[in-house]
Amino acid sequence: MEFINGIQNKERSPIFDRQKYGGFWFGALIFGLAVVAAANIAGQNTETTESQVVDNAGAAKEIQIQGRIVCLAEVMHNLYRADLPANHEHLYGFETAEDVFYTLLRTDLSEALFVDERLHQRTLIITGRTFPKTHLLEAIRLQSLHDGVVHDLYYYCDTCAIRAAAPGDCVCCQAPVELVEKP
Repeated sequence: MEFINGIQNKERSPIFDRQKYGGFWFGALIFGLAVVAAANIAGQNTETTESQVVDNAGAAKEIQIQGRIVCLAEVMHNLYRADLPANHEHLYGFETAEDVFYTLLRTDLSEALFVDERLHQRTLIITGRTFPKTHLLEAIRLQSLHDGVVHDLYYYCDTCAIRAAAPGDCVCCQAPVELVEKP
């Protein structure tokens, strides 16, 4: 009896002979790995497709809400005694008439909500998008409500007849733009 690596081998099968069939087994191993790799790639493509379906099902949702601009930190301090230093940076958000709070995403279209204090005194209607599993609000359109009448909000340069989304200087003549509320 012959022992190979501590294993008794009475008869060696000719198919396992490395010298004769070593290339065959090496090729079979490579082929098997290629099949596994192809299956993994196909599985990844399937997973990507499934996650894209989930992303589409959980896509941002357009909403229109009415309320006012608030400092969320101050409101949470008043409602729930959240720790808040006297000198704090404002975290602007939007409180709806139903007392639902949204954190405002700062974009070019929403910049006016952060810098124009006059808008903090008005009842606003914001058309925007919310994102899945959040109360993060991206403003798309701003309107105000006066005596039951909806007004479009924008900034305007009378000299150049240019509309802007936020206060500041006209991109053309550098004169200050004015807030316009048009029914």
